[in-house]
Amino acid sequence: MNTRIPETAQDMTQETVEGLQDLSYALRDSISYHREAIEAVDDDYVKSAFLEIATEREKIVETIGGFVTLAEETPVKDGTWMGSLRSIWTSFRAALNAGDPTVVLIEAERAEDVIVHKFKDVLPMIAGNPINDHLLKFFETVKSGHDRVLALRNTYQNA
Repeated sequence: MNTRIPETAQDMTQETVEGLQDLSYALRDSISYHREAIEAVDDDYVKSAFLEIATEREKIVETIGGFVTLAEETPVKDGTWMGSLRSIWTSFRAALNAGDPTVVLIEAERAEDVIVHKFKDVLPMIAGNPINDHLLKFFETVKSGHDRVLALRNTYQNA
């Protein structure tokens, strides 16, 4: 497996940089969502899962930001308005349901679908690029978080 990291901006196309920025927006939305969800639920196990997922994604977005900086671009520092809206909606639904983790997990699973699809959209654009191997590992981490939220959602829905 090639683990070469690009050394100059010339090693990355503009399409690659734009794809990285798209992933950064999605990751920042995800981080924000999980941080807000921690406050919205009354279950320590679910809170712990959300914290771990957010922490993993903070490391990923930091690395991606480094790749963007290498291409002499400014990395994304915030999420999107849609991501903010999703966080507000989840907090509202959780408040209506007295912190029930089931409601938050249902919304979290929807948010997870968004980030997984974003990675699936961007990965083909980056195929063959020096950072491809890194992004595939990041996708595995994101997919693992998705699967963890899905499993939690199923457990709490069936309880």
